[in-house]
Amino acid sequence: MRLILAPLVLGLLLPSSARAVNMDWLTQYKKPNIHWGQLALHPYYQLTEVYDSNIYLVPRDLPGRTVGGGVRGSWITKNELALEAVLPWRNLHNLAAGYGVESHNYSVDARANDTINQNAHLDYTYTGAYGLTYRLGDRYLNTRDQAFSQLVSRDRRWANETYTSLDYSQPNGNFAGGMDASYTVHKYLGEAIGRQLNRYNQRVGFNLGYKVLPKTKVYASYHRGITHYSVGRAVGEQDKNSKSHDVGVGVRGSIAPKVTGQVEAGMSYRQYDEAPLGGVTRITRNMTVATNLTWKPTDRTDFILGLSRGLQESISASNRFYISNTAQLDVKHKLPYKFSTGMNLAYGVDKYPDTQFIGTTGARGDRRDDIYQGGAWVEYDIQAWLSTGLSFVFRERNSTFTSEFNYQDMQTAWNLALKF
Repeated sequence: MRLILAPLVLGLLLPSSARAVNMDWLTQYKKPNIHWGQLALHPYYQLTEVYDSNIYLVPRDLPGRTVGGGVRGSWITKNELALEAVLPWRNLHNLAAGYGVESHNYSVDARANDTINQNAHLDYTYTGAYGLTYRLGDRYLNTRDQAFSQLVSRDRRWANETYTSLDYSQPNGNFAGGMDASYTVHKYLGEAIGRQLNRYNQRVGFNLGYKVLPKTKVYASYHRGITHYSVGRAVGEQDKNSKSHDVGVGVRGSIAPKVTGQVEAGMSYRQYDEAPLGGVTRITRNMTVATNLTWKPTDRTDFILGLSRGLQESISASNRFYISNTAQLDVKHKLPYKFSTGMNLAYGVDKYPDTQFIGTTGARGDRRDDIYQGGAWVEYDIQAWLSTGLSFVFRERNSTFTSEFNYQDMQTAWNLALKF
């Protein structure tokens, strides 16, 4: 695929007079319609060249102090190849499956950083009579976490989620509701990190709703969750298993003129089997938020606002979890002449409930991480099936706990994508 793309990219960079004849095949080519009966196939390929200024996400080097691998920049070549397949039949059933593989090749410390990531999914939907819809599926991910993130250094992991749901929408009335369940396994291949984070999550619940408008539903939901760590406790380790109750109320659908999405607020009650080492929080009650809204003032412009608040698992010996708060705004605008542009702003706060030891000094401190992100991008649709673009992202994290968690990172990227 890269051998095919090389002359294509070169041709795009040549003056128009030099490539006019050779590129006729490209400008005249139409997006193919790949079908075998009712089976539709959608292949996808993207080549991305990225310069990352801080691949290990560490604070700037100081005389006599270098954290992790130190601040190192690198070119990263990403090749992503994927195939989606959709098979509807008899207007009742729909089967969708997909597989994607992505390679990352670094110009710096390639042996330690190069990786191949994979993902796959299988989703089945049955739309029956009397307003019933049944869903069943599985989602698989095999990847490596970003170096020096909150959870892990660069370690291979996989996750697999199996889910099912049954939804009801009264055909000639306003009542709606449903039930759902999921089972998720998290597996880290490194022995040390696996002992800390290998686990499974079980989640089951229901929701009840009322359609206040044809496209707008208010609802209330309840879910019961269990988290069980797979590796037995070693001497001196505390039991990290937990049980939770989550309730939420919200509205979904058409929220206001030209505004669609979901607004939800709730409460989470979580109880761990034992308090963490050196900590006191075994039972915690926290407000949760799950909100995503799209405002479309014109056919060419989208404003997307996301707000979230929830609990995330932690590897801190003194904290079983941290509270993640995130606000994000995306703006997308379609310009004339096949150009599109956009920007992204995000702010997050990760807060840990209990004080914890700072290294081996014996000192203790409270940890709060403030995370900032801003970026912009522009894309050009060469054809309906071929596009190219440029992007820039800046990220920064500041921690009250120790400066070793601070970092600044800039990523500049160019991409070429084929979408069928």
